[in-house]
Amino acid sequence: MTPQQDSDHDPQRRRLLRRAATVAAGGAGAGVVAAVGLPGTAQAAPGDNLVLGTTNDAGTASTTLVHDAAQTPLHLENTAGVPLRLVPSALTTADTRGFATGSVAVTDEGGMYAQAQSGGWVWTSEWATTSVAVPPTRVLDTRDVNLRRNLVSGSLDANGRLQPGVPVVLALDAYVRDGYAVKGNVTVVGMTGAGVLTVWGSGAKPTASTVNWSTAGTILSNFLFSQLGAFGSFRSVLTLQAAASPTHVIVDMTSLLVGHPSQVLLKDEG
Repeated sequence: MTPQQDSDHDPQRRRLLRRAATVAAGGAGAGVVAAVGLPGTAQAAPGDNLVLGTTNDAGTASTTLVHDAAQTPLHLENTAGVPLRLVPSALTTADTRGFATGSVAVTDEGGMYAQAQSGGWVWTSEWATTSVAVPPTRVLDTRDVNLRRNLVSGSLDANGRLQPGVPVVLALDAYVRDGYAVKGNVTVVGMTGAGVLTVWGSGAKPTASTVNWSTAGTILSNFLFSQLGAFGSFRSVLTLQAAASPTHVIVDMTSLLVGHPSQVLLKDEG
């Protein structure tokens, strides 16, 4: 019996393999060989395939993802990081007008815009706020020395009342971190005559009033919705000032406006 020749040592087989290798190298071209040997940014020309795992640069041409709506929803996912990364651009708000439906843009002000049928801004903590209801909390009562603890500036009279023309600053930093605004009720009581109370955030006193009363001995309340301001190291303050007559003041807080609920430090213990 004649032993069979080992195929690895078959001269005809070796000639075929060398020929196949030569044809493959010639068809691929030097550019492909260089790309394999020197990995880098894939410069895909418009119309070329998108290569996963590389950086694809289409230049100024638009890149479109086409999805068959009859199939499963389009899902972009990166298990090693965030699913989608949007880099802020130099677009202005005016530039978003006329965008095609489905377009998403980030403006130079940090706002994120999604073009639907009528267009609209995406809710983000960069510019939007949310109102977080909190348990009704008394944050100031000038009749009670223990409830004056949040006053960080200004002086009261000998009876603990606001003095006409003397502003006092109420810090709410124990309840909220960098709050935007507060909702609640403000009450005046124990006044000696007609007067006015103004409550605002910080800075110059506005001309508007929060509560007005005409006689002494009145107990009068009003809804309070005021912007919070900053004073020294305190970042969430209210300023209160009486006019015409001294008065005791009570402030009850029911809601805080913030960029994110995590800024609210007051928790419901119920």
